[in-house]
Amino acid sequence: MRVWINHELVESDIADLGSDGWPNGEGIFETIRTENGEVFELGRHMRRAIDASSAKGFSLPSEEQIRSGIELLLSAEPHKIGRLRLLFAKDRFIAMHHLYEDLASSASLMIASDSNQTGSISSKTYPYEHRLSLLRHANAQGFDEIICVNARDEITEGAVSNLVFRLGGEWVTPPLSSGILPGIQRGIVIERCEVLVRQLLRSDLEKVDAAFLISSLKIARSVATIAGKPLQIDEDCTALAANIRANTHKHSVG
Repeated sequence: MRVWINHELVESDIADLGSDGWPNGEGIFETIRTENGEVFELGRHMRRAIDASSAKGFSLPSEEQIRSGIELLLSAEPHKIGRLRLLFAKDRFIAMHHLYEDLASSASLMIASDSNQTGSISSKTYPYEHRLSLLRHANAQGFDEIICVNARDEITEGAVSNLVFRLGGEWVTPPLSSGILPGIQRGIVIERCEVLVRQLLRSDLEKVDAAFLISSLKIARSVATIAGKPLQIDEDCTALAANIRANTHKHSVG
């Protein structure tokens, strides 16, 4: 497999990647969905990356360099549906493109029992092991994701997803002030799909009757159960999922 590093395509086995496929060292990253060579919401991802790199004290490569790297990488490693990962550190820009397969099944979620195990993140940084270990913990328990809760008993997000819930007929998602990542897909559902922002407590989960996992890869994946409690997947859910998909835009990078 070929990856892009700074100004050229190289084989992945000489790209200074760890055994888990992540670069050695520290940096920021964006994970982006592609379809047939087009990239979803690249502008939004890059704006978030610029903010994160500024906070870390370094600058990103030029837009021309990034777009050129993506275009050549997608041509060299094409996938009908792909996971494009852009990784930035001081003096290093890596891009990787892997096959991504949508999951047709609805998700089952567990609820974190301890706020100390979840923490909060404000930008996409690597090493990413803490979040991935949360996901592995949920998977080991037979769940697809975990609902994180902060020290104030507020619902935050999943290990690798933002969350949308239906309470009393309204679709809502937790606020940034609860300590969550400003997800790209989260911004889309708020700005384009009329999802409301509302603080949610652990106790509010008892009143949730439908939910979605949202992320740049999943777009919107319906939730079948929370801690074993069955949720509805009705016409309203189908309509919201279609609306989210229609309002998540993909573009050519050429």
